[in-house]
Parts: sequence; structure tokens; C-alpha cells
Amino acid sequence: MKFTNLTRANEIGANSYLLEFDGEGRIVLDAGLHPRKEGEEATPNFGAMGERPTDALIVSHAHHDHIGALPLFVRRREKMPVYLSEATYLLAEPLLHNSVEVMLKQRASLGITSYPLFTHKEVDRSAKAYRVCRPGQECSIQEDSDPKGAPLSFRLYPGGHVLGAVGVRFRYRDRQIFYTGDVSFQEQTLMPAADFPLDGIDTLITEATRGGKETPENQRRPMQIERLISSIESTFRRGGAVLIPVFALGKTQELLATLHLEQKAGRLRRCPITIGGLSRSFTQIYDRLAKRSFRRHPGLSLLGDVAPTVLDGRLARQLSPKPGELYLISSGMMTEHTLSNILARRFLPEERHSIFIVGYCDPNSPAGQLLQTSRGNLVALDSELPPQPLLCEVEQFDLTSHAIREDLLAYILRVNPRLCVLVHGDPPALAWFQERLREERPGLEVVVPAPGEPLEL
Repeated sequence: MKFTNLTRANEIGANSYLLEFDGEGRIVLDAGLHPRKEGEEATPNFGAMGERPTDALIVSHAHHDHIGALPLFVRRREKMPVYLSEATYLLAEPLLHNSVEVMLKQRASLGITSYPLFTHKEVDRSAKAYRVCRPGQECSIQEDSDPKGAPLSFRLYPGGHVLGAVGVRFRYRDRQIFYTGDVSFQEQTLMPAADFPLDGIDTLITEATRGGKETPENQRRPMQIERLISSIESTFRRGGAVLIPVFALGKTQELLATLHLEQKAGRLRRCPITIGGLSRSFTQIYDRLAKRSFRRHPGLSLLGDVAPTVLDGRLARQLSPKPGELYLISSGMMTEHTLSNILARRFLPEERHSIFIVGYCDPNSPAGQLLQTSRGNLVALDSELPPQPLLCEVEQFDLTSHAIREDLLAYILRVNPRLCVLVHGDPPALAWFQERLREERPGLEVVVPAPGEPLEL
């Protein structure tokens, strides 16, 4: 078997990987776009795939860095089936159509002539290739063949990261290969912990997102939620509002559920909550699948029980934060020209307000720059505008939906594969896992695949 890393660098970017099974099939795992790059540089490295056709594409979950380039792969081979979970199937359409709209705006405002990389029609055309696989169901890339007798089959396992996230186990002759995708081994408010196989895995391909960060016991999720609720209440008591930049998919829904349950328990006062339009689209799918998906609190309707207000993007520039209100607005890293970035500029000059960062944050993103700026100094959230004084409160809370490195290390050691392939991590994270695994399990082969170079497994 050959493995080719189709990302353009070892980092958290345009996640995509090619598996070649000795004449039995060529399968692409994930089809992401880099969230912080533009044009062709944001896409996977298609040149590393060669000219041979791909037999199938399997998507682990619907985050942009794993599914954003899917129409580009389908364009290369329109009859190629795309396998995904039911939730990812439903989440893919609004995400990809929104991506087209964002690229059209960037073409107009930034002059990126290569945008959009694909059209609304191509998004609709891609959906015709989708094939839903249920977790636990053995599937074959040959659609008309019985997977029980096929030399190559695969099965999806719930990954716990966001709704519909899965890991993929391949059975190839007498070998088993497992790809984690993005995973969480700890229970979140809505998402249960991953349910992954433990035995018989020969090759493990795993994310390493959190490898560069230790997670002490006193920073685990329940304590972070308690600290967040206390900080929200403190802001409200001084007459302020709270902005929480969030990813529209996953983090918005987790926070809506968390805030609602904290209000029911009496630890947080009832207050107006505002979300964005794309967040509403994803939340509708969370509600639609509440009773038949890998999800906690199946009786909780986020839009019905929490009843958030939806922010009209056209009015965001005129919006003034109101005391005692919560704004869960994307993007999570406050990317320029997004609603959270626009709204944050109204929070910065007011001491009574707060901006709370709760998810992964690239140090070079506007949110990352905000976290590195001391109160009272100037910060630039938009490169086209002058810096502003940072007077509001800014705090970070670790409510990650990725496996903490201690849990991921424990899983790797429990599985005890012959070979561990590390992907989806910045260099310090990849290096930590390499070094620690070599210390803990000297006989285990650990590989960080160089981008674009086929690796014989």
C-alpha cells in the first residue's frame, strides 16, 4: 500500500491523503481547503496524485479544511463515488454553497481572479456522487460488489468531533488500516466520545492537532465551562455584552446546548443569544438528526428550546452590542470581513464588554493577534483599517473538540499498531508525538509523511 500526503505542508491546512492498494483501488481521504490561504495555494496538491483515476473519496466530516475542495475532486472524475455519513451528507451542501459565496465576495473585494474555485452548479453536481454509509456498516468501493468477499472494504466509526464525524477502518486482504480523521475521546455537551476500534489495527493514520499542548487536569472541559459561565456573569453584572467567535459548524451548536443547560440549572441567567445565518442552517440539521444520530440530548431542540436570534449580515456593521446579550458569531478565528471580526471592532473600545475565545486559534489569525495583545494596547483586526485600542476583556477557554494529546497518545499505545502515520498537526505537535512514541514504544515505527512524496507502507 502507498500513502501520499496531498497537503502542501505539514500543518493544519488542506487535509487530503491518497491511499493506493496495490491495484485494488485508489482512495482519497478528505478533500479540504486551507482556511488561511487563497487560490490554488489553498487546495490539496493535485499534481501528487498523478494521472491515474481515483476510485473513491471518503470524507471524515464536514469542516472546511476536510471537505472544502470536494467539488474540485469530483470535477476531475465525475463518476467517482463520495462516501460519507448521513450528517456529513446533509451538512456538506450548505457549507459548500456558502464557500462559493465567500469566494465571490473575495473576488470582488480582494481581486482574486481565480475565485470562485468552483460554482454553485458544481456543488449541486457533486452531491449526485454522495453515498451515505452508516457507522458499523461494511462497505466496498465497488458499488455493485459484496464487501464480505471483496479484497478491500471499509467501515465508518463515530469520531465524536462534530456531528457526523467518523474514522475509517480499511480491511485489505489480511491487514487493517485505520484513519482517525478529527477525533475527540472526551464527551462534549452534544457529542459523545469517539467509538473507535482497539484491536487488530496494523497501520494507524492519526491526527496530531493538540500534540504541541499539554492539558493539565485543572484545564479539562468541566472546569473550563464553569470558568466561562462565571466570566459571562461577571460581564453582565458590569453592564456589558459578550462576543464569542465560533465556528458555524460544531462549536455554535455545542455552546448553544451548554448555555441552555447552564441556564436550566440556574448557573447562568436567561439572556438573549444571537447566532449567524450559516450557524442556523447547520443547527437545523443538528435538530433534524437529534434522535437518529450519534448525539447526546436527543430531546433538545436547539432552535426550538434555546430560540436564538439570527443576525442579518447586512445589519452587522450597524449593530451595537446590548448589555446582557450573548453573540455566538462566526468565524471562530475572526477572519477578516467575517461577522465576528466586524462585530468585535464594536467591543474593543468598551471596558464593560468581553470577547471570549473558545476554540482552536491560529496565532496569526485576527483572534490569535487579539489574544497576544495586552489590554490598553493597539490591535489591528482588519489589515485595511487602522489599529484600535483594546479596552474590553479578552479571555481564552479551552473547549476543544479535538482529542487532547494525552488521550490520543493513550489510544495509539492501546491500539499498538505496527506503523503510526502522523498527519493534521503543526511541526511542534508532530514532533512531540514522534519523540514520545519512540520513548514509550521503541518498536513502533512512527512516520511524518513529507508532502507530495509517496510512502510505501
